[in-house]
Amino acid sequence: MENAPSAEIEEDEIICNCFQITESTIRSHISKNDVSQVEDVTSACEAGGNCGACQILIQLFIDQNKYQKTLEQVPESEISKSKKGSFWKKLLSNS
Repeated sequence: MENAPSAEIEEDEIICNCFQITESTIRSHISKNDVSQVEDVTSACEAGGNCGACQILIQLFIDQNKYQKTLEQVPESEISKSKKGSFWKKLLSNS
């Protein structure tokens, strides 16, 4: 049992089956080039350029990248302020 592989090991999944493009390749391109459209990914690495089945996942990765960039721009003080107090208190105090 000591040599059993960890269940937490994740594989770099193939997202585009047509061209065998992996998630890390797609995410890397999106991050490095600040991509905002699926077509930009397709022109860079062909992912999404054949059957189109993976385009929804590519768009998800683009959206996640945009969200992460937005979070990086928010000052830490603003994040801690938003965590204080309950949801209902905030809601009712703004009415």
